[in-house]
Amino acid sequence: MVSKSERKRLESVAAEYRTQGYDVKLQSGPGDLPDFLSGFEPDLVASGKGETIVVAVKSRWDLAEPAPVFAIQSALSDRPGWRFELIIDGTVPEYAQTINPTQIRASLEEALDLQEGEHSAAALLLLWSATEGALRFLADRENVEMESLDPGYVITQLYTLGLLGLQQYRTLDDAMRLRNRAAHGFQVSVTPQDLTGLVSLLNDLLNEVEVQAA
Repeated sequence: MVSKSERKRLESVAAEYRTQGYDVKLQSGPGDLPDFLSGFEPDLVASGKGETIVVAVKSRWDLAEPAPVFAIQSALSDRPGWRFELIIDGTVPEYAQTINPTQIRASLEEALDLQEGEHSAAALLLLWSATEGALRFLADRENVEMESLDPGYVITQLYTLGLLGLQQYRTLDDAMRLRNRAAHGFQVSVTPQDLTGLVSLLNDLLNEVEVQAA
């Protein structure tokens, strides 16, 4: 299902290809695709200049489940004259609402339970999720406009504006790198100190946003 923002981006991409002389088909059906793309539903297929480009437009949120994208890439990897292009729509979906401080604190408590059960990696992932929510909530409260919701960008912006201290920035940067390795299937060693530092920082953020919300 293509969202309204993805449809707008898709139409813009289609127009760009047409101006370059490509023949463009939006959301091609099974009969429009060769056998090696059977079962796939690309958003756009552009043909011309001796090549065929299969295009998918996805939001950052959709990319939490990357398997469909990898599958199309794999299908085209050894096909001369064919290539895949992934276009990321950075628009935040209307339904994507940041969790509130009460929900963030509940996630913090759940992460502490996981830590006590010696599920350190799971505790880290949940803590980071709650921390991202707290950072976005802080940015909203301070009317900080974000060009991207990438956590690295958010952290840097808040630090640049003086809403995060240097030690907080360093703690977040270290935790983000550790979280990324854990989230993408790499082996990580999460120490109690890693979790304690992030718990302390999240408590500070929560105390701040809860005071502002009061």
